[in-house]
Amino acid sequence: MYRSIIAATLAAATLAAPAFAATDTFKLDVDFSRANLVTEEGASAEYSKIRDQVADRCIAEHAGMRSAKAFAVEACTNRTLSKAVRRIANPVLTSVHLEARG
Repeated sequence: MYRSIIAATLAAATLAAPAFAATDTFKLDVDFSRANLVTEEGASAEYSKIRDQVADRCIAEHAGMRSAKAFAVEACTNRTLSKAVRRIANPVLTSVHLEARG
């Protein structure tokens, strides 16, 4: 059982590796309202909008993938969302993001 898990993990990593290399360089301008980032409720609503924009773009970036697509889209979304939140540099939005990540 242990060996089959290792083999499956290595196979998934091998199949997904080209996808990660291909998606590290896209540019994404997210649409959000800085005025809504003052409160936690507003920041949470804006975070959801930003997350949806990022997820849509990551889905589009991986549209041609046949295998490990869901894994690649999830990794792209998490990575790109974290970058977007860092670039926006709002403490309330950052707090919402950290809370959402658990």
